[in-house]
Amino acid sequence: MFFKMLKSDLKQKKGLNVILFIFISVASMLVFAGSVQIFSNLTRESTAKKLCRTSDTQILIPIHEFNDETLSGRVAELLDKDPNVRSWSTSEMLRLSSGSIDYPDFDEKNISYKYLSNFLFITPLPRENDLVYDLSDAPFYVPNGCIAIPVDIMLETGVKTGDKIKFTNESGKVFELEVCGFFKENIGNGTMRYIVSDADYRVISEGHHRSYHSYNVTLNDSSPDKISALKDTLNKHDIPVLSVISSGGINDSIVMVVMISVLVVIISVFLILIIFMTIRFTMIADLKTEEKEIGMMKALGVDSFSFRWLFAAKYIAFSVIGGIIGILAGLPVSSAFISMFGPNCILPQRHEMILIGALSVIVIIIMMIAFSLFVMRRINKISVIDAIHGENRGERFSKRFPMFLHRRKKMPVPFFLAATDILTRFKRYIFLIISYSLGAVIILLGFNVRNSVINPRYTSYWLYHTFDFFIDPDEELYEDIVKEIKQTGSNFAEVLNRRLSDADIPAVIDTMSSGNGYIKTDGKEKWFDILWGRGEPEKQTYRKGGTAPRLANEAAMSAYTAKQLGITTGEVLKVTIQENNEDKTGFEEVEREVVITALIDYMEDGSPVIIMGDEYGGAYLSNYIYSGFTIDAPEKEKPAVIARMKELFGDNCVGDGMHYMKQMISQFDQIFFLFEFVIGGAVLLVLVLITYLYMSIFIAEEVPETALLKSMGFRDISVKTWYLLRMAILLFISLALAELYLWTGGSAFFGSFMTQYEVTGMKLYFEVPVSFIVIPLIITAAVLFTTFITLRNIRHIGIWKISEE
Repeated sequence: MFFKMLKSDLKQKKGLNVILFIFISVASMLVFAGSVQIFSNLTRESTAKKLCRTSDTQILIPIHEFNDETLSGRVAELLDKDPNVRSWSTSEMLRLSSGSIDYPDFDEKNISYKYLSNFLFITPLPRENDLVYDLSDAPFYVPNGCIAIPVDIMLETGVKTGDKIKFTNESGKVFELEVCGFFKENIGNGTMRYIVSDADYRVISEGHHRSYHSYNVTLNDSSPDKISALKDTLNKHDIPVLSVISSGGINDSIVMVVMISVLVVIISVFLILIIFMTIRFTMIADLKTEEKEIGMMKALGVDSFSFRWLFAAKYIAFSVIGGIIGILAGLPVSSAFISMFGPNCILPQRHEMILIGALSVIVIIIMMIAFSLFVMRRINKISVIDAIHGENRGERFSKRFPMFLHRRKKMPVPFFLAATDILTRFKRYIFLIISYSLGAVIILLGFNVRNSVINPRYTSYWLYHTFDFFIDPDEELYEDIVKEIKQTGSNFAEVLNRRLSDADIPAVIDTMSSGNGYIKTDGKEKWFDILWGRGEPEKQTYRKGGTAPRLANEAAMSAYTAKQLGITTGEVLKVTIQENNEDKTGFEEVEREVVITALIDYMEDGSPVIIMGDEYGGAYLSNYIYSGFTIDAPEKEKPAVIARMKELFGDNCVGDGMHYMKQMISQFDQIFFLFEFVIGGAVLLVLVLITYLYMSIFIAEEVPETALLKSMGFRDISVKTWYLLRMAILLFISLALAELYLWTGGSAFFGSFMTQYEVTGMKLYFEVPVSFIVIPLIITAAVLFTTFITLRNIRHIGIWKISEE
């Protein structure tokens, strides 16, 4: 009986069945892929630790310093004695400049800023720590005369296996190497390695002044404070450390990957909700159609649960078959998703992917079947009397009807019918409104997340008060600036500012000095970056209720850590700061009481900040940070100022803030662009299919009313206008709700999501013309066009159908 009912259901409403089956199959596939994607993100770090044996920090010491035979022993002794060091190994690395590598059929001037700013190294194949795997997550071998390249570089330059790339060393000697493969880089600290054979490395690095001995250290506690303490220990014992590179921390890649994963999950949930609403709507419509038959069967003694099982046959079959298709298609799709959104991410084991994805899909299948049976409770309300009499026991218009046509003489009849339909039967359209509003929210969210992240205002969370331009020196300009730094003792920004001033260009690069300090909480030291600079604190934007610190005993604190420690504006804290000693040859720890006058939203990445007041004399200087790139000119004149800067520094060395934002996260700009248009287009297609489905049911249910209108002399155009106006009103309500959701809940959701990356106050930046005009018009056009196409069947409804009213 079950299969007979299924066969009968499949023969009816074939178009609706196809749409519903597609929804279920796609939703199952996305649930599979989304669950695997989330599992991959959650286990990414532990998987890398296990398979790649990633170190927590790399300590680089120039090779030429190892002429001292005791140096290696002293470093080993210090690392072995440090209780926080779990293990360590050594390797050799050769530092590269971005301009020393020539890729075939690629203009190196177009390479993204993030690759120019990374630590680029040539190294032999690692064997103890920071291991690498190919794109199939398998170990690989590099033959002599060949080179293996990071997958990020492959995506950026388009280089292929078998291509020849050229490397020029310091003496001008050119080496040509064949690309033998690509690998996933999992150090995660901005380091980018090119891997060659041991023999080739010895030849390439011979006599090279930028060769380093790297100590790859695994720590028990890899916090920035502990890594800094390890560096201080080495410096105190006269170890010539060039730099200490931290492997931990947050980077834009991880943030973007997780953000995109969340959006994929949101789309999966959206589709599931659409499916549930579609099942409910179509089931209720079918029950109304079969009401008399159900009543007669109940009169014969057939129980309600058997009816539920039979009437849900189609939905049960679709859920099971669609789930199986989702599992089969989800495995390759999930692998593609992970590779697309996180190319350096090592895939979970195949059995883990199948288990996680299949369990997620099975849960969805069970939910769909249970929901189908739950909706069938309506059968309990159908009696034999209802079946004989019919459900429509009263008039269409009641005494409490909100509008009357004779009182609305100037109101067109189609608009009157559309408005009264919605007002009197609003419950009927609730799920359609929810579907449209959720779909619009997803389309708007994809666009606005991209607009918010790839935006110069995003840099305010890096403490850039302004980001009008950026100077990215090429090799020649960099060497020229370094030469001037050595001659004058100035820092990088001071040299650039002096050149801008000499050229009478109204632009300035602001910096703040950076030192170290800590506060004691619960018996532990919480370290901060101490920032100061005359006139700089007042340029920052603080949270509501705070004021810029001015006095020497006033300070502002990054809001995330302040919230974690329960610190609020107005509190007095004891801060221990590393300040210059009397002869300024080192530092001493000085305890100061400071009043927190403001909190500031800042992406901490494990390093919270305290910004001291204008009058603060300064701590022991460890670094400078950029705090702004400002053009002192009206907005419309800024492009002309940037043009003058290009003449001064070089056309490829200067750009506006938006240009460099896109370069720094160019890969993810492309993914967001893809997400915005491909996923947005897919959601729009879903809305079109929902419109077709609902309109088909509306037309079928309202055949008697349509026939009645025709018998009263109304033409087809008037009937179609009624349907179009009703859909337009519903769509207007849905879009208004979608904009409301996004304005109120969207920013809150985005800000809450980003707090896991130790940043507060992040919100969506809306581009009003697109968010409130372009996207709503596109959705409206798609829905109304589908509605108009579906209404072609109106002409086949004859006036004799009025007998069914």
